[in-house]
Amino acid sequence: MIRHATFVAEHVYAVPPVEVFSAWADPAVKARWAGGPPGWNPRLDLDFRVDGVERYHGTRAGGPAHTVQARYLDIVPSKRIVYSYDVLLDQVRVLVSLATIEFARHGPGTRLVHTEQAAFLTEDDTSLLEQQMREALKSLEAELGGQAPSATGRDAARPLGGPAPPVARQDAASLLGGPAPSAARRDAAGPLPGGERRP
Repeated sequence: MIRHATFVAEHVYAVPPVEVFSAWADPAVKARWAGGPPGWNPRLDLDFRVDGVERYHGTRAGGPAHTVQARYLDIVPSKRIVYSYDVLLDQVRVLVSLATIEFARHGPGTRLVHTEQAAFLTEDDTSLLEQQMREALKSLEAELGGQAPSATGRDAARPLGGPAPPVARQDAASLLGGPAPSAARRDAAGPLPGGERRP
């Protein structure tokens, strides 16, 4: 049976929206923060424009091949990115999601809100998607070379609308940033579109 879940992750960055947005739009930069763990041997192809496609492929030794395929539906520079993506493990589709990334001025920095509306096509635990979303946003912070202002106290991912769902494979959630993105697994973690580390 297909399981559905909505997750929201927020993070505050010390740099302005144009810099945070650029880290999603620049293929070389995105590959650094959303490429997955060491040894993952990722390949990222990014055509960052409305109707453009992002494709991520990575394989960990002894694990399944992870493929994330995303299509950009709406892009407003320094304001929002909306994309849909799916995640395949060894060519078996395990996750389909709609992701929205919003960038808002927060003092001298940026508040980023990442929302995922996902359909999990396997019986795997779905909670890892939240974890990977949070890890991806932290990885982006490291890429931007700063710490989030502590005044906000916000760096959390939370499920919406009902009890926390069981989680899908760790790889199914990450690359995006995803799109990004994700790191589902058959027993290993990886990244998602949108940068989610995942996978």
